[in-house]
Amino acid sequence: MSTKDIFAQRFTLLRNVYRLTYRDLGNFLGLNANTLTEWAVSRRNFPNPDKLILIANLYGVSVDWLLGRTSVIYNHDVLASIEQKDTISLLKQIYLVLPKDYEDIDRRLANYEPGIRANIITLTYCSLYSALRFILGNNFYKCDDFETQFDANRSAIILAQTRFLSDQGNLVYKMLNKDLVMPPFDVEKEFKKQTI
Repeated sequence: MSTKDIFAQRFTLLRNVYRLTYRDLGNFLGLNANTLTEWAVSRRNFPNPDKLILIANLYGVSVDWLLGRTSVIYNHDVLASIEQKDTISLLKQIYLVLPKDYEDIDRRLANYEPGIRANIITLTYCSLYSALRFILGNNFYKCDDFETQFDANRSAIILAQTRFLSDQGNLVYKMLNKDLVMPPFDVEKEFKKQTI
């Protein structure tokens, strides 16, 4: 199978597991739905390296897995990098205090399965993108003065993100507090079904 075919299959798997439409995913990635359809269905086009990284980060997976270089979906270093760079600070704005088991990297590794960590990452990003789109408009990623717009609307964005997380059934909160021990969006389970 070609790299494009593997990418298309895995990209589609992720989108389906998280129940995202091409339109929603396009909004998160700053692309139109037709481009995503071309990647997944017609395989005529292929994402550039920056978009590949953005997709991998959104779902908490490695680029190597997306491209078929490994069958291991989650990599601790990739998850930890995303969590340290974005997820923890975004969640602290919403929940103010995070469980110590999640905040500390060693305790996080010992207490949270990779699939749970990836679900937390994905749902946090999706709620942020939804909040940005709701407050700043559909083309927020094209704003020349995005930083200024974000800072001026920070409180409204955080409030909207909190609402979107709540509308998802507070899944992130439940995973952080270990009320859910299995990922609600189980990419590993669905991937195993495909490879059997």
